[in-house]
Amino acid sequence: MMDRYKLTPLFERQDLNGECINLLNQEWPRSYASREHSQKKSCRASPPMSFLFIENNSDRLIGHARICLIPNRPKACWIESVVVEKNSRGIGLGKLLMTLLEKAVKKFGFGEAYLCTEDQVIFYERCGYIRCAPILHHSTAAAPFLSANSMFKEPTLEDRSGSDSVCLSSNNVRKTTLPEISPSLAPPPPAICLREIGFEPGVSSGHQYMWKKLV
Repeated sequence: MMDRYKLTPLFERQDLNGECINLLNQEWPRSYASREHSQKKSCRASPPMSFLFIENNSDRLIGHARICLIPNRPKACWIESVVVEKNSRGIGLGKLLMTLLEKAVKKFGFGEAYLCTEDQVIFYERCGYIRCAPILHHSTAAAPFLSANSMFKEPTLEDRSGSDSVCLSSNNVRKTTLPEISPSLAPPPPAICLREIGFEPGVSSGHQYMWKKLV
């Protein structure tokens, strides 16, 4: 099966970028312009970069994946936006995509790969990944627990919004003056119980972080 498909950097097949945008938007709807803008950022010859999963005979786009850098981990990469078109699922192409992606990752000198998934833990375990604690990566430096990645769930914070970013003009914000509260009268903050809010090591808001040693 492997010789029937190939993984090609987006920057080498920019003619397929329109199809790629449509494929991504089928799973994680955004405006075309917003998606096009984000794809331009990963249309590169080195990470962060997008890859296209293509059927050789028909030159048909089957899937997509993106790799990114991880701060302070020069030998590790972050995998996100992994998707296979709906009509090609269930026949092992997702695992093949990951196999080809890991080969490409190792060519850049990475020895480890991290990702985050909401509902595809079993799939990634079959690909050799194990559960791990959350880590900071390039798209979640400010909010590491709001990012997700899976076969069918968008990974990045901007994609989880489902719409274009909203910018509030300072002219439209009404300033409200709140009455001052004496520190002696202010009630103490409630104690936080991690167990009550469902926090577990490696799990954040239902998203499981995973890791694999690339050999």
